[in-house]
Amino acid sequence: MPKTFLRAPAAGAFLLAATALGAPASANPAIEASEAFFAWAKANGATIAEYESLTETAPSDAILRGAKLGWDFAFSFGETDIDIDIRIDSPETRLIGARMEADGVHLDRYEQPGGHEFTFSGGVTEKGRRTPFEITATQYDLVAENYYQPYLQVEEDAARPVSRFVPAIVASLRGRMDRVSVRLMEARSKLPDGGSGTERYENFTITGIANGRMEEQRIEKTVSETAFQPEPGSNGTALTMRQETGLQVVTGTDIKPLLRLLGMLPKDRLTGDAMIESASIDGMTIDAGPLGSGAIGSATANGLHVLSDTPAFDVAALGDKAVLGTLPQDETGLAAIGREALNALEALSLDSFRLDALALSSEAANGAVGTIAVKDASYRGLGEFSIADVSLTTAENSGVFDLAGFTMQDLRLARLASYLDFGLAAARNEPSLAEILSIVPTLGLIEIEGLKVASDDLPAPASLDRYRLAMSDFIQPFPTAIEGLTENAVFPVSLIEEEEARSLFEAMGLDVVRYSDRMRLRWDPDTQVLSADPVSFNIEGGGSIDMVMEIGGIPRIVFESPEQAQMAIATATVNRARITVRDAKLVSAFIAQQAAGSGLSPETLALALADQAANEMGPVKDTPFGQSLHGALKAFLVSPDELVLNVEPANPVPAMQIMGVLATTPNTLPQLLNATVSANPGR
Repeated sequence: MPKTFLRAPAAGAFLLAATALGAPASANPAIEASEAFFAWAKANGATIAEYESLTETAPSDAILRGAKLGWDFAFSFGETDIDIDIRIDSPETRLIGARMEADGVHLDRYEQPGGHEFTFSGGVTEKGRRTPFEITATQYDLVAENYYQPYLQVEEDAARPVSRFVPAIVASLRGRMDRVSVRLMEARSKLPDGGSGTERYENFTITGIANGRMEEQRIEKTVSETAFQPEPGSNGTALTMRQETGLQVVTGTDIKPLLRLLGMLPKDRLTGDAMIESASIDGMTIDAGPLGSGAIGSATANGLHVLSDTPAFDVAALGDKAVLGTLPQDETGLAAIGREALNALEALSLDSFRLDALALSSEAANGAVGTIAVKDASYRGLGEFSIADVSLTTAENSGVFDLAGFTMQDLRLARLASYLDFGLAAARNEPSLAEILSIVPTLGLIEIEGLKVASDDLPAPASLDRYRLAMSDFIQPFPTAIEGLTENAVFPVSLIEEEEARSLFEAMGLDVVRYSDRMRLRWDPDTQVLSADPVSFNIEGGGSIDMVMEIGGIPRIVFESPEQAQMAIATATVNRARITVRDAKLVSAFIAQQAAGSGLSPETLALALADQAANEMGPVKDTPFGQSLHGALKAFLVSPDELVLNVEPANPVPAMQIMGVLATTPNTLPQLLNATVSANPGR
């Protein structure tokens, strides 16, 4: 089978080509490597492969001047034709300390002084109209030290048009370089949409390249400018956006975990699962002219991993099928490929990401964010996402938005492939409850602190000291332990949409509502008891409600198969319950409001309401509990200081028994439950 030997460009060192393995030992290896490269380029489709001179400067050194290379391509996608021209113009290249090894070329030093230009240009032709594009990059003063590049061999194999390149990719991992630096890199682009841009990278260095790994990449400064053009015939105006970035450092970059995931490298070649150990940016500013400006103080990321146990997704084999036209066309075959790809994505994870000192400034709004942080992120969920110290003001209506902190923890998603399967199944049949629940995510915590919103549209600011909802012990996707807390939620009464409720607060002389609550729910898998202890609601100046409840005999199937939840009636029991209402000024306000419209005094109406409630008790009315409840309602509705309803049976009472009593002898139910009621104790 015929073979082609080639050299892959690395950091601009495009001249280190495949060299005849049988080159004479006495020949200058720098000369041999250069000549072999140009011979390879001509033999493999280069439309330009020439140089002005190649001069030996020492037994293992050479200077190449006036090198020019070019490739032309043309292909189509449907009715769209694309032509691409690649040009490389390299005025001077110095190869120093070259030596041929059994499977590659080593250079003590490789230099490209001055400017070396790379151009990628062409056009996109649609409906007879060609739209050109051009990207040009100029590299200044490249220096590589102690550079070794292995020969890369690609076999001609029509049956493997893509995967035949895999051995060469794997072989390239043997490349080594102590250090490569470029003093300056400038790029210019003209895009088909009429936009254009420039980029400038200052002092770009890479150190410690070996075995597919780079110890450190560093760019001292980056400046880019992008010009956007309005759509033809639109009323838009041209816009230029400038971005300037400070020191950028990436450490511990390793391509091997990705190659393993893509089916190109066996697992035993790995030296770890981290693709990137850390990355950081020291300062970034963005200026979008009339749209405003922004800045980031710093950005850091740590631990980009590819799990080594995730089954590989063989993209090269897939590429072979795509080129040969043998990809499956049926839904089953395409879905299988989709599942493999989605499973591979789940291998990616990030330990942490953080942005500090964000700022935004424009005519419409100004704002700042102290930090945005992410921990343990992957396609299967998120360990934590947080935002702290947010402050935003808007010119319209003098809006103010302040947030001390927002935190979300333990977000867990279903397997990515399950979303694909759900979509395919839902397209054929109405999904069942179990199928819907299988893709519902779970969330461990959401917390908000120090929220304030104000504007000219609000009669008073709205604020929240703290909101917290924590969920755990999931029986997918239902939590069996829930804790909730709202501390001092404040908002203007005028925001209450329901007119009667709003009028109650206004009648009490309140301009704002101050609300707090607390909740703790838990299901014990060992005792099968569902408890609510405590559940409380409080409106400052309006009253409070505290509840405690315990229901037994709740089987696990209620959470595992909600469609069978009605089965819990057969085993459920009432263990205990207590409801306490205190300082219910809202009740007094309601009675006063109703009394004013009926011509009665509030006390007369309160007593009438208590009597009406007693008459609706049915058989319970004349029981000791019914009489006690009647008296408690009279006392409470006249003066709503405290009302306590307590259920404390000697033994848990089955729900089925309660239903039977209600159907036969409802007047015995209060005694069965040992129910008591009292109002305004001590008065």
